[in-house]
Amino acid sequence: MKKLIPLFSLLFLFLLACETNTVEESVTLDNAINLNKKTPSNHSFMVISKSETLTKDLEKSVSKLGKVTSTIPEIGIIVVESDDPDFENKVTKLVDVRSIVPDLTVNWLEPVKFDPMANPFSIGSDEPFFPYLWGMDAIDAPEAWNAGYTGKGVRIAILDSGIDAGHPDLAPNLNTELSMSFVPGEDWAVQPGYYFNHGTHVAGTIAAADNEFGVIGVAPNAEIVAIKVLSEFSGSGAFSGINAGIIYAANINADVINMSLGATLDKNGKLYDEEGNFVEKIPSKYIQEIVHAQQRAINYAYKKGVTIITSAGNDAMNGDGNGSTIVMPADLNNVVTVSATAPFEWAYNQSTNLDEPASYTNIGRSLIDIAAPGGDFDSPDDDIWYYDMVMSTIPGGWSWSAGTSMASPHVAGVAALIIGKNGGSMDPHDVEKQLFNTADKIDTNGKSLFYGKGRVNAYRAVTE
Repeated sequence: MKKLIPLFSLLFLFLLACETNTVEESVTLDNAINLNKKTPSNHSFMVISKSETLTKDLEKSVSKLGKVTSTIPEIGIIVVESDDPDFENKVTKLVDVRSIVPDLTVNWLEPVKFDPMANPFSIGSDEPFFPYLWGMDAIDAPEAWNAGYTGKGVRIAILDSGIDAGHPDLAPNLNTELSMSFVPGEDWAVQPGYYFNHGTHVAGTIAAADNEFGVIGVAPNAEIVAIKVLSEFSGSGAFSGINAGIIYAANINADVINMSLGATLDKNGKLYDEEGNFVEKIPSKYIQEIVHAQQRAINYAYKKGVTIITSAGNDAMNGDGNGSTIVMPADLNNVVTVSATAPFEWAYNQSTNLDEPASYTNIGRSLIDIAAPGGDFDSPDDDIWYYDMVMSTIPGGWSWSAGTSMASPHVAGVAALIIGKNGGSMDPHDVEKQLFNTADKIDTNGKSLFYGKGRVNAYRAVTE
């Protein structure tokens, strides 16, 4: 049995000093909403207009009742602050208002585990850490590169917690002029240092450059844009910020959006604090309207020609028949929702099955569209368990992580390969059809509980 040679003797410009491993997971509203009544965020609202676009008259009327902090005119949303206890009633009376809801701030990313840290010859072969990228082998990415497809001419918007702008694996493909932050007080470029950052890890899997350095992404010649919608410090983000980021990505002509983020909402409106203690019950209509607003944003981007990829979530939940919850944005229309696969003790045997369902992944025929490598951490071997995770870029180096957050970027990269093959522009419906038709059917020819239409295959996607 072959055992993987540890990489800790290797030195590079960026050091893997402490081999940090993480497991990222989507978080339920039950333990993620900021509801401290003393904080200004509790007086922030989203006003949703009856029209899907915003009129100046409505904005002017709302501004007389509260402080307008931002607008998303493309989908008819005004973000406004007010301390007036009767503010909601006053706004609801405006003739052009569909609804007004709290602009909830949710912790979309919560690291739940930290631990000290078979491919053909291809353009990836000269990347020093390429031998550890079992996910590229699983989806036949090297074969796609050898066929001439690397995502050139395709723009991918990464809605996440920012990106390390100076990382040598990312800088060659990062559009710094278009990168933007929708998190108040935070720049899109993350702080310097050596630590785990979710957005940077996701970016490396999508499009780490072909530069004989570090790792390589699924679409190594695609352009990436950092759109920060989550705090790099807490993983939290307001729904209005997520929606604004989606609209921005569409307006800068992104071809693909990757959203490795998620929150599970209780349709009955029960809200809990970060410790899981019940705080209050809000009208269920608020949840319905929050969902409606985000679906507006998704629909806007989809109609603008953007293929939208998102993670399924890491609650080990079966979405079928689970009518009391909705996973955002995975349960929405016009998105491709990705579950996670993984090997088991791959470090000991590189010929092992790479398509085991990850222990944490959400599943369900009603939820999952397609599967991709997300990694896992269920090996009992203390020496090699993290090799079953996904290796990618972090500020100051590289590290392993596991989650559907790591699966989604594999699919986003393949979507970029498909679009690049077709001239750099493609209807998202056609991209989705190609992803699904060329996926490897793991356990059924129909739609699988674990894999959806199958595990994504990069080579088949660009050759069939």
